[in-house]
Amino acid sequence: MPFYYYYYKNVLKREFLTKYIYENVHQLPKIKKIVLCLNFSQVSLKSLLPLLSALTLISSQKPYLVTSNRPVILLRLKSGLPVGCKVDLRGKPLFIFLEKLVFSILPRLKDFSLSSRKNILFLSIPNLFVFKEIEKDYEYFTDLPSLNIVFVFAISNKKKEIVDFLTAFHFPFKRCVKF
Repeated sequence: MPFYYYYYKNVLKREFLTKYIYENVHQLPKIKKIVLCLNFSQVSLKSLLPLLSALTLISSQKPYLVTSNRPVILLRLKSGLPVGCKVDLRGKPLFIFLEKLVFSILPRLKDFSLSSRKNILFLSIPNLFVFKEIEKDYEYFTDLPSLNIVFVFAISNKKKEIVDFLTAFHFPFKRCVKF
């Protein structure tokens, strides 16, 4: 059982019940999902395989391709071509990735930017060689774009609760560029 999963189930829920007033137990803050996205800079089959394998190594799950809905003339993009790949993390894999993010990846970054909108928090990691899984195969992953991480919360529009929730997980807000 992941440590963060155990910590959330047994410690954080009780702490938030004593700190805030909730009418229902289902109003407690929780993370619905974490979405990891990689977008292609150039649409080609040669750039597709390293991105898919990088997301597989990072998340330990199989990513799925995101295709374009409409053609974009400026980017020479036809409809139906792959534009990126993404992975949705829910349940225990979510807490495993969150633990890896807080304890091994974010301490290696100098600064990072967070932006939020309602119940969604956006984080971008420009260099993917921070991950130990990708660092081993440097030659294979030469041109990787930045990794976009999206946290989706089940909280009713309270930014203070999101900040308290993430600080309980030791999320480093001090080194954050903007939030």
